[in-house]
Amino acid sequence: MGHTATMKHSVPRLDLFGWLGITIGVIMPVISALLYPVYMHQMQPAWAEWTRLMELPFVACELVIILVARGKGYRDVLIWRKLPRDVIVALGLLLAGLVVSSVFVSKNVAASVTFSIITLVHLRFCSAIFFMATKEETGETKPPIFHRFGGGLVAGLAVLAILTIWKFQLPPPEWTVLGGKIEWASALPGFINVRYFGSWTGAIATGLLVALLYGDPRRAGIYRRWYLLAAGLTFWSGTRAAALAMGAVTLITLISLRRLPSVEAVLRVGALSALAMLGAVVLAPSEEAFSLFARDNLGSADALTSGRLALWHATFARWLEAPLFGWGSGSTFWEVNVGWWHTQPHNTFLLFLVSWGIVGAAGALWLLGRAIISVHRSAMQDDSLRPVAGTLYALLSMSIFAGMLHYPRFVMLIMLCFGVLFAKTCNNSSGTMAN
Repeated sequence: MGHTATMKHSVPRLDLFGWLGITIGVIMPVISALLYPVYMHQMQPAWAEWTRLMELPFVACELVIILVARGKGYRDVLIWRKLPRDVIVALGLLLAGLVVSSVFVSKNVAASVTFSIITLVHLRFCSAIFFMATKEETGETKPPIFHRFGGGLVAGLAVLAILTIWKFQLPPPEWTVLGGKIEWASALPGFINVRYFGSWTGAIATGLLVALLYGDPRRAGIYRRWYLLAAGLTFWSGTRAAALAMGAVTLITLISLRRLPSVEAVLRVGALSALAMLGAVVLAPSEEAFSLFARDNLGSADALTSGRLALWHATFARWLEAPLFGWGSGSTFWEVNVGWWHTQPHNTFLLFLVSWGIVGAAGALWLLGRAIISVHRSAMQDDSLRPVAGTLYALLSMSIFAGMLHYPRFVMLIMLCFGVLFAKTCNNSSGTMAN
C-alpha cells in the first residue's frame, strides 16, 4: 500500500502550462485533422472550406480559454488599467484600421468583419493568458515552463506524425477525391498544406534548439529526443522558412547572450540535426513540394522565393490604391491575383498594410515591436523562458515569408508565448506592464 501511495504521489499533475500545451499541441490539431480530412487544396461545401481557411476551431478554443479565465476573475478592464499610454494609442489606431477598412472599404464585408473580430479575439486571448499566468502559483519543485508547456507540443508532434503516416499509407481511391487527384502537399492532417505543417514543427524545433544550446544540461536528455522528432518532421516537410528561422533565432540568442554555446552542446545539436536531416531525406515523398531545395528554384529570384516576389509586388501595388485604410481584413484573398488567389500575402508587413492601411498597420506594428522589446531581455536571461522566446521568435521570423500572423493556429501560439512572457516579466519587475 505504501508503494502504491508513493507511485500515486509521484505522478506529475498538469498545471496551467501543461494543460495549455496539451490543448494547443494535441487536442486542437487532432480536432482539426478530424474536421478537415482533405487530400487536396480545398474541400466542399464552400462554407466548410471557409471555416478551414479561417481556422475557426482554433478561434473557438481561444474563446473557451477566455471564458475559463473569466471564471478565474479575468476582466478586460483589469488589463486596460495597466496599459501604458502609447499602447492604448496603438490599440486605437489598430481598431480604427479594423473598423474602417472592413466595414466601409472591403468588397467582402462579412468576411472582413469576421477576420477583424478574430483579430480582437487573439488580443483578448493574450490578455487572458497573461492574467492566468500571473496568478499561477510558483514553486521550486516545478519543472521549467517550457518543459511543462513544450511536453504537450511535442506529444502533439508524435500524434501528428502517426496521423500523417496513416493518411499517406492508407489514402482513398483518387477518383473519390475532389478534383480526381491526390495533392500530397495538401494531405497533411489538419494543415492548409505541408509548408504550414513544417512551420508548426519548425517553431517547436527552434524552441528545443535554444534549450539544447543555451539551457539547463540536466534536461538535455529529454530535449534531445524531442528535438530529433521536431527537426526531423521539419526537414521532412521541406519548409525552408522554418530552417531559416532556426538559424536566425540561434543567431539572435547568441547576440543577446553575448556568449557561444558549449562545444559539447554544438556537437550534439549538429549530430542530431544531421540525423534528423538524413531521416527526412530517406522518408520524404518524391514530390518536389517536400524538398528543401529543387533545381527549378535556382532559375530566378521569384522561383527561389516560390513566387513570393510577384505576390509581394502585386500586394504592394494594390495597397497603394488605398494607402490610408487598406482593403479590409483578409482582403488579399479577393484583391490580389497573381495567376491564382492567395489567402494572405506571405509577409506580415504587407498583410497589415493591405488589410488595414497605414493607420491600422502603424498600430499593429507598434504593438508587436513594443511587445518584443518588453519581454526580450527577461526572456533571454531566464533559462526556463528562453526556449519559449525561441518558439515565439521562430514564428515571427517565419511571418516575413508566410502566414504566421494570419492563421489562428499560429497566432494562438504566438499570443500564448507573449502572454506567458509578459506575465513572468511583470512578476520579475514588481508587476508593472510598462517595463
